[in-house]
Amino acid sequence: MRAGRALRRKVVRAGAVAAPRAPARRRGERGVALLLVLVGIAVLSLVANEVRYNSMVELRLATNQRDELRAHFLARSGVALSRLMLRYQKQVDMLPIPNFGAMLQQALGSNPALGGLLGLTGQQLPGMPPPGVPGAPGMPPGMPGMSTASIQLWRMAKVDCHMLEGLVPAVDAKGGLAPLTSAASKKFSFDDENPELGKEMQAKQFGSFTGCFDTVISDEEERINLNKLDGTQLVAVVVANQLVTTLNDKRYEFLFEKEDANRLKVSANDVIVGMKDWIDEDESGSTINLTGQGDPFVRGFSDENGGYANYPERYRAKNARFDSLDEVFLVHGVNDRFMAAFKDKFTVYPDMNARLNINTDDPVMLEIAIRSVADPLRPDPRLADPVFIDTVIKRIRAARLFAMFGMSVTDFVNIVASTGIAVNSSILNNVQNQRFVGDKSNTYRVAVTGSAGDVTRTITAVIRLDDGLGRLVYWREE
Repeated sequence: MRAGRALRRKVVRAGAVAAPRAPARRRGERGVALLLVLVGIAVLSLVANEVRYNSMVELRLATNQRDELRAHFLARSGVALSRLMLRYQKQVDMLPIPNFGAMLQQALGSNPALGGLLGLTGQQLPGMPPPGVPGAPGMPPGMPGMSTASIQLWRMAKVDCHMLEGLVPAVDAKGGLAPLTSAASKKFSFDDENPELGKEMQAKQFGSFTGCFDTVISDEEERINLNKLDGTQLVAVVVANQLVTTLNDKRYEFLFEKEDANRLKVSANDVIVGMKDWIDEDESGSTINLTGQGDPFVRGFSDENGGYANYPERYRAKNARFDSLDEVFLVHGVNDRFMAAFKDKFTVYPDMNARLNINTDDPVMLEIAIRSVADPLRPDPRLADPVFIDTVIKRIRAARLFAMFGMSVTDFVNIVASTGIAVNSSILNNVQNQRFVGDKSNTYRVAVTGSAGDVTRTITAVIRLDDGLGRLVYWREE
C-alpha cells in the first residue's frame, strides 16, 4: 500500500513537470512597444514640421524675389515717365507766359475804383517792374504783359501709380483687358491656414502688376555747383563768393569749432580750398583770394595732398571733377557735420555754364541768390541782418502769385532793387544773359520708390535735358 502511494506521487510529479506552463513576464519589458510608437510619431512630427517650415520659408523667399522684381521695374517705370514729363518741361520753357503781376498792375492803373476797392491804389505790386523798366505798365515795346519764366510742370504733376491708375489697362490671365479693381476690393492670401502667410494684403494695382511707385523730382540747379570752382575766372568767382559768404556765416560757426574724427580742425575757407584742390589738375595747394579782384584762387607752393597724409588711410586728391555728391566726403576738412548741414545745398551734376535758379523754395538758397545779385563794390550791411533777409524773402515769395508759375530773373532783380540793395551793374546791363542767376533749369534729380508687397526699391537718377528724353548723368539703386 505504501508502495502504491509512492508510485502515485511519482506519476503526479512527472505529469506536473511535463504539463505546459505560461512563461513568466519580466517587469522591465512592460510598455516598450508603446514607447517605440510614441518616439516614432514624435520623430515624424518633427520631420513634417521641418518640411512645413522650409516650405514656408521658400515660399516667402520666392514671394519676396517676385515682389523685388516688381518693385524694381515699377521704380524704373517711374524714372522713364519722369523723363517723359521733363521733356515736355523743356518745351514749355521755350514759351513765354503772361506776367500776372503786370496784368494786375495794369488793371489797377486803368481802373482806380477797383484799386481803391482792393486797397492797392498807388501801390507797386511785389515783383512788378518799376516805371521805366521794360515790362512795366505803360511801356509798349517788348510785350509788357509777358514774362520769360515758364510753368513748372515738374512741380505741378505728380508722377506716381495713382495718377496713372486709370490710364494703364489691366490684362487678365488670357491676355485680354480686365476691369480695373480698386485697392480696397483686391485682397491677397497665401494660405488661410497659416497665420503668417494668410494675412490679407491690400495693394495698389498698376496695369497688370501689383504694387505702386512714388516719384520725387527736385531741381539740381537750385543748388551750388561745386564743379564750377575749377571753371574759368568769371565762372569760378561767382561760386567762390557764394561759398565764402555762406560757409562763413555765423550760423555755421559751430561746424568748424571742433576737431573731426581725424583730429583735424579746419576753417570754412580751408574747406573751399580743399574742394578746389580736389578737382584742379595741378599738385600745388591753392590759396583763396578775398580781394574781389582777379582770380579767386591763386596757386601756392604747398602740397595739396599734405592734409590727406594725416589720415589713417592715406590717399591723394583726385585732380578731376566730382562724379557724385558722395565724393565730397573725401575732401580734406569735410566731415559728417558739414555734409549734414550742406548736402542739400550742393550739387556736382549740372553743366559748367548753368546758373543758380532763383525759383527755389529753400530760404538758404534764396539768401544766396540775393547776395549773388548784390553789387560787391557797394556792399550792403543789411545783408548780414537775418531779419532784413527774411523780409526780402517774404517779398519774393509774395510775388509768386501761383506756385506753379516760376519767377523771371527780371522780376527777381526788381524785387531786390526795390528794397534798396545795390544790384551788380553787370546784371542790370544784361539781365537775361548774365552769369549769376537764372530762372530755368536743365538738370533734375528723380527719386522713385517702387513698392510691391513688403519690398521697396529706390532708384535715384539725375537727368540733364537734351533734345531727347534727357541724358542720365547719375544712377543709383537701393
